[in-house]
Amino acid sequence: MKPTRRSCLFAFGAGLATAAAPDLLSEWRRIAQSTDGTLGAAAMPLPSGRLVSLHGDQRFPLLSVCKLPLAMHVLAMVDEGRFALDQPIEVLPRDVWSGVSPIAERWPAERRFPLIEMIELMVARSDNTAIETFFRIGGGAPAMAARLRQWHVEGIRLDRGERQAGLDRNGVEHYPPPSEWTDASLKALLDKTPLPVRYQATLRSLRDPRDTGAPVGTVQLLARLFRGEALRPATTARLIDILKSTTTGPARIKGLLPPGTVVAHKTGSSGTVEGLTAATNDVGVIFLPTGRQLAIAVYLKASTRPDADRDRIIARAARAAYDWAA
Repeated sequence: MKPTRRSCLFAFGAGLATAAAPDLLSEWRRIAQSTDGTLGAAAMPLPSGRLVSLHGDQRFPLLSVCKLPLAMHVLAMVDEGRFALDQPIEVLPRDVWSGVSPIAERWPAERRFPLIEMIELMVARSDNTAIETFFRIGGGAPAMAARLRQWHVEGIRLDRGERQAGLDRNGVEHYPPPSEWTDASLKALLDKTPLPVRYQATLRSLRDPRDTGAPVGTVQLLARLFRGEALRPATTARLIDILKSTTTGPARIKGLLPPGTVVAHKTGSSGTVEGLTAATNDVGVIFLPTGRQLAIAVYLKASTRPDADRDRIIARAARAAYDWAA
């Protein structure tokens, strides 16, 4: 891959060495040849170190990886005094999204949930109701764009709520405005959308720049968080602990690492339509035996391989980065 000017400057600023980096890049290229999708990866030891990337500036669908920058944004609002960690947050009918959502299972018997509990469920268990609520109360796309500019993070976009992005990716047309959404009505619209329509929409989504992340930009975001440059120390520590407790994607970044290796991470997964999976992702920080940390982002898009095969590709990429940095 021909490096871009931005990735070269970022690598130079991070102190990129020439000895070990080509070995990791070569290994990633070999791994990429064993899948039919497009593999993107970036890794950098923290607090500062050599950045290595494969398709590092290429955009990949974020899927639930978007819950990490959104969680950081909401916690930044806590740091600014606009919210409190124990503040009850009301979940509206339009927010409720069953499927992957412990909050939806408790709603409407419970309609208000402590902010920090919703953050924990959104990040560690990928709760979909929580992300819809936070995207709404956090100011939506304009607020997220402003926050990422404040953090000097490029290569990440949050343009729509994750549910709207999913409706668009599946070719659902003529859905009502979010203020009129209900879980049942949106499910009905999705069920009525023919598979060929959903397949073509999935193909289009792979060319859509909205709600995407680049591996290098994702590593920049992780570095900002773990170096304490995005949130206050106590808030930073709280979010890192939540990331360590993530239950999704155990076979991805963590899949081939030595037993007991601590990983603070966030996954993202699309559905599979007519054999095509738009995206399978995992991003986070590996805690190395040396006491250092390794920020890593691995994205895989447009693959027709089974779940286990896609997870294995991410695990192999992560293990290669671990061996390079440990």
